[in-house]
Amino acid sequence: MARMNKIFFSLVLGLIIIGERQVFAVETQIDDVRILIDVSGSMKKNDPDNLRRPALDLVIELLPDKSTAGVWTFAKYVNMLVPHQSVTSSWREKAKKQTKKIHSAGLFTDIEQVLQQATVNPKSRRHRNSVILLSDGLVDISPDDTLSAASKKRIIEQVIPRLKQANVAVHTIALSSGSDKTLLRDIALSTGGWYEQVDDAASLQRTFLHLFEKSAKRDTVPIAEENQFMIDASVTEMTILVFRQAGSPATLLQTPSGQQIDAKTIDENIRWLNDESGYDLITINQPAVGEWTIQAQFDPDNRVMVLTDLQLQTSQLPNNIVSGEYFDFDIQLTNNDQLIDRPAFLSLVDVSVAQETNNKLVFEENINNSLQQGIYRTQLGDHLQAGRNDIITTVISGTFERQHRQTINVVTMPFTTEVDTLENEPTRTHRIRLTPDRALINSDKTAITALLIADDGSEWPYELLRTPEDKWQLTIADLEREKNYELYLQVNSETITGRQLFIQPDAIPLIENTESNGGINSSNLTNEAEPADMNDD
Repeated sequence: MARMNKIFFSLVLGLIIIGERQVFAVETQIDDVRILIDVSGSMKKNDPDNLRRPALDLVIELLPDKSTAGVWTFAKYVNMLVPHQSVTSSWREKAKKQTKKIHSAGLFTDIEQVLQQATVNPKSRRHRNSVILLSDGLVDISPDDTLSAASKKRIIEQVIPRLKQANVAVHTIALSSGSDKTLLRDIALSTGGWYEQVDDAASLQRTFLHLFEKSAKRDTVPIAEENQFMIDASVTEMTILVFRQAGSPATLLQTPSGQQIDAKTIDENIRWLNDESGYDLITINQPAVGEWTIQAQFDPDNRVMVLTDLQLQTSQLPNNIVSGEYFDFDIQLTNNDQLIDRPAFLSLVDVSVAQETNNKLVFEENINNSLQQGIYRTQLGDHLQAGRNDIITTVISGTFERQHRQTINVVTMPFTTEVDTLENEPTRTHRIRLTPDRALINSDKTAITALLIADDGSEWPYELLRTPEDKWQLTIADLEREKNYELYLQVNSETITGRQLFIQPDAIPLIENTESNGGINSSNLTNEAEPADMNDD
């Protein structure tokens, strides 16, 4: 009787992607940020201290002038909590009053309705259109499960394509293990956004910070490990974000003259928000030039954001890429939005690009020698690792410092591969199936070929066929017994956002089963890996 043994491969090691490098231009865009907050009753359990409020307050304070923003809450109904308008001091004050109305008393969780209402009039492509969606539950619009299932289907088949067409990136936060993580991930990846799983509401402030940085551009200056940073004469305002550790003393700032200031300091140029949930946000107009010191425990999520005409501009990288992709990465300095290309000025500047994974330095490169006509160019890709990667660009001179951070998620293999081994006498048959990650891969732009190589070097070419279930399948029959083969795949495809991919995974060993190990020659297999996620930890 024929036996079937199912073998799952995670084709990670040796992954190669070949093709033209991706080039993403440096461009100035206006930020449009729309924040959607779940207020369903389950939030009483998953966010008992209502930490959505201080997390939202943080983003409201950090949003730059000239951007546009709005806040919607949703459960059974959708409410525009903060009007979608230009960000001004007056808008911020009104918005912070409204965040006090965030609750956990709503019925149901209508993600479709809030996505529809909040994005009814997306901005033009001159804008960076971003949505931040926080939910702790499943699509739930009625006691009738069929209605909820239909709503979820409309999100996938109608809402996501519309948002993608409108160039709206949706960043999603799944707060709790009960969230529809698959849907929230697919919404994010399909629109070029970022997905975050948050198991503890205490992490919301940092999560909102990271998604804010993906949605709105603020110039920053680097903070040294000694908690020191440099402010130059072009800075007209600075905003310092300090995350406090539990039980730590009150945060202090030391000015270049040695003066210490704190939350009690009375100065019309200083606005100090000392939030009980664990962060300080200090905004100082016309800050003194020189070296400042934050007297608090060092934290990699602390930031110093500045308003200045002397800005650092970098290429905007995709949020999600496939391991093996390469990108040309451009860096430039501008003054009043005009490129600085004077050799006498740039000769005094040091430019470096670093990569961190899990807050650990992976590599750092000085790229001063790559300067051409005011633009520094390097290539990214060699050192990227599965999961979260931070790309940090730093510019330092004797008179000023700037820094820009981008976070990208690297997926090792956008296909799941499974092999069924069917034992027949006197030959054997293998069936290979590839299932694409549809949130990343455009199935309509995918073609897969294969080359089978035997122990003696004999070769046979094949083409995998697409099935009605949107999988690619190949059945290889009449293979000789007691003979091993290797199957090499070539995948020509395209990401859901239009980047070309040519993938050559590791060879799949097609091995004859043996009775001694239950029919599987496990020494020739790699283990199945969990999909790369985007969490910080």
